[in-house]
Amino acid sequence: MALIIGGWLAGPRVPEWVDRMFPARPALAVGEERPEPPEGSTSRILPPVVVSGVPPSTTFDFMVTQNGSAEPVTFDPCRPIRFVVRDALGAGPRGREAVTRAVAAVSAASGLSFEDAGDTDEAPARDRALYQPDRYGESWAPVLIAWSNPAEEPELAGRTAGLGGGRPLRDTHGRMTYVSGTVWLDTPSLAPDLTTPEGFIRVQAVIMHELSHVLGAGHVQDSRELMAEENSGRTDFGIGDRYALSQLGRGACVPGL
Repeated sequence: MALIIGGWLAGPRVPEWVDRMFPARPALAVGEERPEPPEGSTSRILPPVVVSGVPPSTTFDFMVTQNGSAEPVTFDPCRPIRFVVRDALGAGPRGREAVTRAVAAVSAASGLSFEDAGDTDEAPARDRALYQPDRYGESWAPVLIAWSNPAEEPELAGRTAGLGGGRPLRDTHGRMTYVSGTVWLDTPSLAPDLTTPEGFIRVQAVIMHELSHVLGAGHVQDSRELMAEENSGRTDFGIGDRYALSQLGRGACVPGL
């Protein structure tokens, strides 16, 4: 499982995130049930994002690359990335709005289409089933964005306010493609910030950061990037972030996935 853990250090209006990485693993065990391959498309939904030049390598990174290659593992750009939101702990409409705005920002930077599949009561879990036909129909389970707390996910204790990661599936040729993912958001530490304009932007930035991990963006040391491992106030994507997301939006179409 490709998983990122994101932390939030609250200073006087100066947020910081401190993350650490976990190794990727294939999404399905041998013999695990999966959906029937759909009638997939070979045409992109949105045009690719064009960025000029390649920024310094210190400003971007990819969490997982294809075996023996520098090519990043990506989602299929020819189908929408469905997502659902679980709000069991009271983030409310402002929390939903922060998610919507963060998704729009990530979509614009990556050229990947997202589809809001509504609300859910599914609880986040590290071993989440990626095929849940009774809940989500005959397709891969959508990306789950869950407002959570430390009682439900112990990693959210202390300074940690968000977790996020994508789940790759390996085909018979060894090529990996992300099919889903999960974002955990610590409601007790983030929800109070939703009441002010400045706090709302900070929460939105946390969600953008974690969703970028779901797409496959890794950490960098450059503090001018939103994907910096230790972020001291950045609330929008930097040059390296935008380059990484543009490349993560240029994956291959996988009609039979």
